[in-house]
Formats: sequence, structure tokens, C-alpha cells
Amino acid sequence: MTALRALLNRLPKAELHVHLRGAMPPATFLALLGKYGCRDLTERAPARLLDRWRRADNLAPLLAGAPVGEESVRRLFCYRDFDNFLATFAFTGFFVRELDDFRLLVDSVLDDLASQGIVYAEVTVSLREYLNQGLALEALLEVLERATVPGLRVAWIADLVRNFGVKAAEELVERLATLRSPAVVGITLGGSEHEYPPAPFARAYAHAAEAGLRLSVHAGEALGPASVRDALADLGVERVGHGIRAIEDGALVALLARAAVPLEVCPTSNLCTGVVSSLASHPVKELLEAGVPLSINTDDPTFFGTTLVDEYLAVASLGVSREALLELVRNGFRHAFLPAAERDAYLTRLDACLASNGPRPR
Repeated sequence: MTALRALLNRLPKAELHVHLRGAMPPATFLALLGKYGCRDLTERAPARLLDRWRRADNLAPLLAGAPVGEESVRRLFCYRDFDNFLATFAFTGFFVRELDDFRLLVDSVLDDLASQGIVYAEVTVSLREYLNQGLALEALLEVLERATVPGLRVAWIADLVRNFGVKAAEELVERLATLRSPAVVGITLGGSEHEYPPAPFARAYAHAAEAGLRLSVHAGEALGPASVRDALADLGVERVGHGIRAIEDGALVALLARAAVPLEVCPTSNLCTGVVSSLASHPVKELLEAGVPLSINTDDPTFFGTTLVDEYLAVASLGVSREALLELVRNGFRHAFLPAAERDAYLTRLDACLASNGPRPR
């Protein structure tokens, strides 16, 4: 694996499913936690969230006044299940309160992505969370538009977030459609699949499509294949975030392959949140062999202690061949929400790098 890791490190790579706050470097969160502390969370957070946090082993100590330091941040990113992860993710959002905090978050994440040899990233941002902290959408979009790191192109995917409700989703899409920020290229729908099915969000998705935004959705992660079927039927999405539980329905797998609907697969995330019981049981190889288009991604790399290269190596450990693995690297560009000419330019660049490092994959 050492030689493969070295090769993957050298290759230009694309990441299509990574959440902004989920990629926040620990040092950035430590700085924000030190800046604000937890004392006023009882006033800022809804009671239902506070209750979940107090029952979470990784969050309760901070709420109770435990010292803030590297060890407390390390413990923060340990979860017992998917709901615990969602509660932790929500918790970290309450420490991005000022525009400078948001700018720090964006800049530190982009620096980290670029350091991994990622040259194109579609970063998911939950804008509503920052709007709820009193920040203006126009100001947030300006930060996204101005954020630049040498060697990295970034496009932003707005997460409508199921848990904020249908009205909030429709309002956000309406404002994005009006403002037409060049930074935001698409939407997705994260949050609790259990509580919020896709159908009520159909109008928001239709409006987004009319505004020229590209469409993805989180589905088939916490819930089974019906969640993927419903998202395809109700929202008309072009890609599916996660989607791995489609493997439980052979007809759905065949549909995804036939219709060439890409899945944004995040192996370590699925393991950490309990979607799969072990890496060995992850269906990525089976989906690949069935002809389902896949890209490999990190989801929330800080929360799950991973990198994009780590994810490729995890897939390789499941018996996926070197040739197939390099095709997955190519898929990161193939399935991007990019104009065809730009996508082809990235693929040509990748081919050139592969040619100088060994045989080109077929």
C-alpha cells in the first residue's frame, strides 16, 4: 500500500462530497471553542438540541464546563451512532457566529484540501446554519466567491438540510435563485432521512433546477433503498450522496447502473456512523462490479479522521484492483458538476500524471 499511497498523493484529485464544517481542521474548531466557550449555548440552542447534547457522552463534558483543549476536541469526534454524529455536527455549528469565523472556517478547509493534492472540490455548505447565527446570505456568498487557494478550484453545494423544514428549504432556494452567486453550483439535502422524506422538498428542487442549479441528495445512508428510489422519483436528482443501501435492492442497483446515476460513496463515514458494521462489509466493490457509477469521498474528514487518499486505500483494501481504483479517481472529475470542457481538461491532466507514473487505466 505504500507505493499506492505515494501514487495517489501525487495524482490530481477531485472531491465531490465533503461538508465544509465536517472538514474543519481541529485547530480551527479549538480556536472557535476557545473564543466562545459553551456557557451561552443554553440560550442560543433549541431545547431539543440541548437535550440531545446532554445525553451524548462526547458532548456532555463540554456542556458541563470541562476544560477546553486538544484532548477534549479529540473526544468530541467519537460517536456511538449516526444520531450522535448528527448531534455533534449540529453542536460545532454554534461556534461560527461572526463573518470572520466563517471566513476562517472556509480558508482553513480550502488550505487543507489543497494540501492533499485535491485540485477540484465541490464543498457542501449548510448556509441556513449561519443564517440562523445572524449572518447575511449576501455576506456569506461573498466569502465563498472570494475564497481562493492556489491550485484548487472550489464549487459550492448548498445543503438545504431536512431538519430545518420545507419552508426554510424553499426560502433558501428562492434567495439563491435571485442572487445567482457564481460560487454555488448545486444543492443537496442532508439531515435525518428518518424524520424527513424527500417528497415535501420537491418544489424546492424544481425551483433549483429552473435556476440552473445541479441536483444531488443524501439518501440510502441511514435508510434503505426506498429512500434512494423516492429521491430519484420525487426530486429528479443527478447524483446521490451515499446511496450504498441501494445494494439491498437488486432492481434498484440495476436502475442506477442503467441510468448512470452516480453515487457519492464515503466508506469511512459509513463505518463511523454505523451504516456498515465493518469496512469489510461495505458494498462499494459490489456496486462497482454491478456497473453503478461511483466517486470516492470523505464526507466529514475531521469528524471521521480520514483523508481522500485514505478513502481510496480503504477501497483498495476491499480487493478493488489498481486499475479500477484509478478509474474511481477519474470518476471524481467525470461526475463533477463541471462544464464538459473543464471536466475534460482535468481528465487530460490526470492522464498526463498517470502516464508519467505507470500505465494509463482503460
